[in-house]
Amino acid sequence: MNKAFLFANLLIITLFACKQDKGTDPNAPSHIQAGEKASPNVLAGHWIALDFCAFANQYGSVLQAMNNAHKPYAYALTFIPNKPDSVICYNGAETWTLPVKINADTITVMGARPGKNLFLIYHSEGEKDITMIDPTMEKVQIDKFIKSKATVQDGFSAFNTALNHHVFNGVFTPIGKGNPTTDKVMFLPTGELQGVKGFDRFEICSDGDCFLAGQDIDVVSFYDSRNEQNSTKFYGYRYNGQNDTLTIYNLTDTNPNEKGMHKVAAQAYKFARKRGQ
Repeated sequence: MNKAFLFANLLIITLFACKQDKGTDPNAPSHIQAGEKASPNVLAGHWIALDFCAFANQYGSVLQAMNNAHKPYAYALTFIPNKPDSVICYNGAETWTLPVKINADTITVMGARPGKNLFLIYHSEGEKDITMIDPTMEKVQIDKFIKSKATVQDGFSAFNTALNHHVFNGVFTPIGKGNPTTDKVMFLPTGELQGVKGFDRFEICSDGDCFLAGQDIDVVSFYDSRNEQNSTKFYGYRYNGQNDTLTIYNLTDTNPNEKGMHKVAAQAYKFARKRGQ
């Protein structure tokens, strides 16, 4: 039997046993008594990969979160009550739908990769979050998902809202002269950009062709929502070791016929950050 699959099944059994123990213990605190089990109505909404957002916050980098931790199977999952047998998955570049089977608090996602399933454990007692167990790779991956409170149309937008907050939270002030910015710059979770002249929106690259410089640097795009098609500009961004200084770089296209051939060029902006404001 595949070791990853065996480990995943043992982990599911252990988690399920622990949940059963909590639910049947008459002395357990009320907040961990058995709650309403997983169902299309209970699961309805957008679930986002919180662990990945936390790693991106820790490193100040999506690329480092991928390389030093891992990229989850999906950044977001959407359950729709009137489609009870499926889940919509988002990975930053693609959207796809997979069939699911729900048994108590265990959701089996069928055919996540050819011939392989992954498992979602809904914690009906306590936190009401989801543990994703993905045995479809050589090494089993485990990720925590929470239901988003953002008022958005799809799961990837919900994930972006959380990622924006974790990577660019705080108030920024320009460092040095010549920055075409105001005295205060803010990147809002909604994707709004305040204080940078010529732009009012931003989007963090989290997958796909937007990683214009490959592994060299993280990428963010700025654009003007009133002229979205013709105003988008891609930049590289990098924090210092303390994640309190953010430098944004121009990118030079050295070979327009090949992907990932942009190089890091001159500094475009430099900001100091104060968190919690």
